[in-house]
Amino acid sequence: MPFPTAPCLAPLLLTIVFAGCGTPRTAGVIVAKKAAVPSPAAAVTSAARRFSRQFARGSYGAQWRELAPEAQASWPSAAARSAMLRVKFGGLRVIRVRVGRPRHGTPWQSLENPRLHISSAWTVPIAVTFAGTLQPSGVAVAYGHLSLSLVIRRHRALVVGEGPASLDAPVIVPRRAVQARVHVPILMYHRVAPLPLPSQWTNSYGYAIEYGLTVPPQQFAAEMGYLANRHYAVISLARLADALLYGLPLPARSVVLTFDDGRASPWRYAVPVLRRDGFTAVFFPCAGLVGQTVETRNHLDVQHYLSWTQIRQLTRMGFWIEDHGQKDQQVLWQLTPAQLRSEAGASAQQLSAVSGEPVQFVAYTGALWPYPLASEVGPQQLALFRQLARLGYVGGVTDTRISSATETARSLWHLPRIRVSPGETPAGFAAALQH
Repeated sequence: MPFPTAPCLAPLLLTIVFAGCGTPRTAGVIVAKKAAVPSPAAAVTSAARRFSRQFARGSYGAQWRELAPEAQASWPSAAARSAMLRVKFGGLRVIRVRVGRPRHGTPWQSLENPRLHISSAWTVPIAVTFAGTLQPSGVAVAYGHLSLSLVIRRHRALVVGEGPASLDAPVIVPRRAVQARVHVPILMYHRVAPLPLPSQWTNSYGYAIEYGLTVPPQQFAAEMGYLANRHYAVISLARLADALLYGLPLPARSVVLTFDDGRASPWRYAVPVLRRDGFTAVFFPCAGLVGQTVETRNHLDVQHYLSWTQIRQLTRMGFWIEDHGQKDQQVLWQLTPAQLRSEAGASAQQLSAVSGEPVQFVAYTGALWPYPLASEVGPQQLALFRQLARLGYVGGVTDTRISSATETARSLWHLPRIRVSPGETPAGFAAALQH
């Protein structure tokens, strides 16, 4: 008798197996045809579009299932991620999200965890357009040039680099910040190198400054070992802003490492130690000094600076590049708007063009903070903050006479730091972390 055609079986492609040639037909075996596995490019495109639609709708909880395990592990929890993104983007409306063509073979590096590196990922350009005006100025352009990074696991495309939803996405100042208060030491280094000798300098004043800016390699390695052995979490300034503005919980014992001036010595003596311990760091180069060697005709008072190639490589290694003006000579709060654009805005554009990442933080130049505490500000500084926001910055770090490790959302423009000095004992370093 003919094989029955039940309505529920109609959509299937069926194979009927018969007993043999010349024999009566026997009961058939129904075998569903194996579904075709999509190509990697098709799987990546589909996942990227789905992730982008979820972002546009604000369905951050649904995005969690699209993340690779290592991406999930970078967040405190799925709930914390959703809560942060709701604060960050809650006052904005997404007009469109454009997804480009996937490209394979591009390395991906986390800027929050230098140990998290994928040598060959799929990269998908993504451009987000928001309604209205974003703060700070120019950040809307940055969201128009982002990318998603994906990997294929068991024929499924998973997101590792989250583009606009990532921890290291450009900071947007929300209409209503959460006004958090946290304790995060921001350590300030300049040179990491053997101590200078008086004979290498033409005068005692210059020598004293250079000496005070130097931390010997052995001391630096011991300090990083202290942080690693006690399970400190080294974070970026952007991650600190995620906590202060959006309420994202910080890892226990969070600390920020910063390097001012763009000296070349940290490249040789600090970067290998940071990579050994899996620490990120924030570098504040002076754009006007990049690639230069400053010295006298007699080869004294020598100061070497990072090259543009080294700055580009720092970003690829998982480090952050922010701004320290042109040559660290101009006191920013004493400049006219036009002078500030030349001193800070232009340097940020140069650094961003080379690093490939937005520059949103500045280390104030030319002098110590004019007040003993970073929490103290005056009319000149308040006016400066407004001008810096118009140039695309969201915050700044200070160099004060009194160290502190307490930050609030209101102090994002004048974050306190702790200067690390040569010859500091392990006990002194440990005590400094508790300021």
